[in-house]
Amino acid sequence: MAKRISKVKEIDVAAVAGNKTLAAAVDRRAVERCKETIERLGFVHTPVVGATKDGKRLILSGQCGLTALRELGIKKMDAVEVDAAGDGGDMAKLSLLLMSLQERPGALCEGLLLQEAVGAGVSRTEIQALLGKSASWVSNRISLVTRLDGNVYEMVKSGLLDPRSAQEVARLPAEAQFTFAEAAVREGLPKSAIDSLVASYNDAGCPDAAKAQILGDPRSALARMADKRRAINADGRRAGAPPDGIDGRVKSAKIHMAMLGRALFGISPQEAGERSDALKELEAGLLALLTMIRGLFSPGKMEGGRGVG
Repeated sequence: MAKRISKVKEIDVAAVAGNKTLAAAVDRRAVERCKETIERLGFVHTPVVGATKDGKRLILSGQCGLTALRELGIKKMDAVEVDAAGDGGDMAKLSLLLMSLQERPGALCEGLLLQEAVGAGVSRTEIQALLGKSASWVSNRISLVTRLDGNVYEMVKSGLLDPRSAQEVARLPAEAQFTFAEAAVREGLPKSAIDSLVASYNDAGCPDAAKAQILGDPRSALARMADKRRAINADGRRAGAPPDGIDGRVKSAKIHMAMLGRALFGISPQEAGERSDALKELEAGLLALLTMIRGLFSPGKMEGGRGVG
């Protein structure tokens, strides 16, 4: 018969110290919901408490529930107690493991735990392996807590701005983030629109007037960008580049490659990490296209009269 292992024990609520990292991502509404759940159903999710080497207890998972218990005046709780007497790196890895087991720990909570793990000496490669996540996911989550303006951070925390959109806002200069985020929320902009506006703002050739419009009136800025794209397409057609012809498509591809080259020139390692999935997908597509082009000039096809002249 298999041996049964259980580390659940009754612990004094007052003896467990709160976790500042976890508490930073907990808002008032979450605590109130947790209190209502406890009063109706009891403690649904068993918290995890770490016993530190100095004999103290620290909450590792379940900070919202711990806060709710204290406010309800409940003195005892059942919790899983684990040994957390290792160094900072061991503690950080344990926190990441617990985070990965939760269904929805919250983007800000994830970012804070990831930042803490990196600060404790856990490499990003280790983090990716522990959580089964990509390098860009790790970079995006960390950017939420390291690059976001404090007011925008609070907008994410309160649910006004979704984390995926906030990751794009984090690419803006800090002094521009809150103005833009307020306008984006007010206008109900989707992530795709936010992505386009942020990319345009960060373009080295973007005029100051256009930047001001992006921050203050993003919908008008999107309309202006769409008009510009239509004008460019119309100019291309007037120049005699048929949209469906090979010559026209080659010319268009060369223009876009040049634009992409300028955008990638001098890009930081962090920005490259944030775009790694898209860039790798582009690389695969370019390699496939290159193979196809080379195949057109293979000896067999050239002899058969099917080469491209």
